[in-house]
Amino acid sequence: MLPLRDLQQRFASRLLETDSASVLDWIRADGISALARVEIYRNNLHAGFTKTLGLEFPVIQRLVGQAYFTQLALAFLAYHPSRSGDLHHVGAPFPGFLQKQFANTDYWYLADVARLEWAYQECLVAEDSDCLDPQTLRNIPVDAYSNLRFTIRSACRLVDSPFPILRIWEANQSAAALPDFIDLTTGPDHVVLVRTPAGLHLSRVPAGDFQLLTGFAAGQTLEHALEAALSRDAQFDLGAALRRCMGLGVFGHTTFY
Repeated sequence: MLPLRDLQQRFASRLLETDSASVLDWIRADGISALARVEIYRNNLHAGFTKTLGLEFPVIQRLVGQAYFTQLALAFLAYHPSRSGDLHHVGAPFPGFLQKQFANTDYWYLADVARLEWAYQECLVAEDSDCLDPQTLRNIPVDAYSNLRFTIRSACRLVDSPFPILRIWEANQSAAALPDFIDLTTGPDHVVLVRTPAGLHLSRVPAGDFQLLTGFAAGQTLEHALEAALSRDAQFDLGAALRRCMGLGVFGHTTFY
């Protein structure tokens, strides 16, 4: 007889396989067959995993339909089984899985839609933090501006795509009417997601603003983030961009050194 720990580990691994024969000898048939007992556990695992993934990616589920979403979920489960009792985190690798699944097809935009949905999930559970008070910038010496660093709040995410992912997301919310045809060539989209006391908002921003925020998120100084933004948009207006970003509640605090 195997030690209990080994038996439990092997049983759990068998639930992710299609062949239960290797565990049947370990299971007592008491009113119900050993195979039927294994199938009950496997079906519960599949159903729970698929339901959780559907709650995290409702737009993907709506776009591909329930039957095909279930196929995707089970294929994803085989590569990325949950390692925790908390199922909230199971969806983290799903956008990457879809990117491989639909590479070089007409459906590779689905991976970017999934990235947007996962960013939404991350914003929902991120810790609270205060928004930057613009008045604090008055206390920063002018000669320190180039080394200024803006931090991005924990409940903020940045997602960009060559596809109109925000339009797709908006058209496939549960309260939305059946979506009209969406031309996938009408991208790109640069989306800022941020949770404030007023709720979680998704906003499309100009490419220069997005590049500036991407630089700040990477820890760049204002000088370097501005250079990157100008390389993307020669007409980039820093003052206007900062006002827009502060209006969205993106910034947490500033440092300079």
